[in-house]
Amino acid sequence: PLDRSGRPIKVIDDDAEDLDCEFLNNRQAFLNLCRGNHYQFDELRRAKHTSMMVLWHLHNRDAPKFVQQCVSCSREILSGKRYHCNVCPDYDLCAQCYKDPKTNRGSCTHKLQAIDVESEGGQDGGSSSSGLTEAQRKHRQRNLELHIQLIEHASKCNSKECPSKNCAKMKSYLAHARKCPNGVQGGCRICKRIWTLLRIHAQKCKDSVCPIPQCMAIREKMRQLQKQQQAMDDRRRLEMNRHYRKGGISVA
Repeated sequence: PLDRSGRPIKVIDDDAEDLDCEFLNNRQAFLNLCRGNHYQFDELRRAKHTSMMVLWHLHNRDAPKFVQQCVSCSREILSGKRYHCNVCPDYDLCAQCYKDPKTNRGSCTHKLQAIDVESEGGQDGGSSSSGLTEAQRKHRQRNLELHIQLIEHASKCNSKECPSKNCAKMKSYLAHARKCPNGVQGGCRICKRIWTLLRIHAQKCKDSVCPIPQCMAIREKMRQLQKQQQAMDDRRRLEMNRHYRKGGISVA
């Protein structure tokens, strides 16, 4: 296909790659994404914007899903560093307000932690996975599968002289994920990658007792989300039935 200028348009086949995005795995997670970013479908223009952003999140899974706002100047913190309070809920300052001694910090008197804000250049195509060639996409998918196999091997391996060159490295990453003070919420890149691999493994794991770290906990959380989602569906169904019954009575 060609655009209006006669230039070829690259068509992405989503079925060619097993796309995984934590915010699109269940309805509750998707609802949290929409609430956090004010995505709505009540009007056509909002529905178009929301659909565009959902597809962008799907193809840019490593990009941050939520943008923090400075509590002082109310501006979105899109680059540089944000200064986060681990005690006060949803408390972040931009670099400019943090350095300004006259900034009104409200009731927060705690020490703030500096966190690097991940670049969102993927929106302009700089780091977007949608710009990969078919061979690169296949290589990325194969690389992901190999990493999952490695994390499964490293979790079960007890040998100090394992013939696998990457086993010791993956064991160190797993140990880091257990002890890291920042974690995923603090913006640690290693923790994010390890937890992504663990989550993908947990989604496919059927073992009654799995030795992979956090696999059972992740699967339990997924079950709780499914129960919560089922409860939401039941409440919605009861409300619709009640509404239809009232409508039938009023017509009669």
